[in-house]
Amino acid sequence: MRRLPLRWGNGLLLVVLLAVTVIGVLVGGERETDRAYELEQRLRCPVCKSVSIADSPSDTAQAMRQVVRDQIAAGRTDDQVIDHFRARYGGWVLLDPPMSGSTLALWIVSLAAVASGTTWFVLRWTRRPERREPSTEDREMVAAAVEKLRMRDPIEEQP
Repeated sequence: MRRLPLRWGNGLLLVVLLAVTVIGVLVGGERETDRAYELEQRLRCPVCKSVSIADSPSDTAQAMRQVVRDQIAAGRTDDQVIDHFRARYGGWVLLDPPMSGSTLALWIVSLAAVASGTTWFVLRWTRRPERREPSTEDREMVAAAVEKLRMRDPIEEQP
């Protein structure tokens, strides 16, 4: 029964930390952000392949960053800028693929993995094995083993 308050305390701590994180994300999103940088984070570098153009030091990424800034200066929307790069490089240029067509399976598998992991965690968290008292046979076996250890001669044990 002593573990029950500890489990509730851990659960409460988890809820509080989650609430602080959500509030931080919501409040932090209100400040002015760099639109060009956000778009650059969404586009994959053709040279580095697994890095956004915002994080890539390649010449191609630098040229793509300049194109993003030029497109924004020309008054284009985010979708128009993304469509420009998608037309030029194909759909793989997006670091986060859209939820349609051939990438739908990727999204479904990812969501299923998150859902099954969450379910496993919740079931593991809530289901604890029942404590059972040792039987008389178990107690006698332990008592015999303890008695056997006490009867040993310590001199025989040394190398």
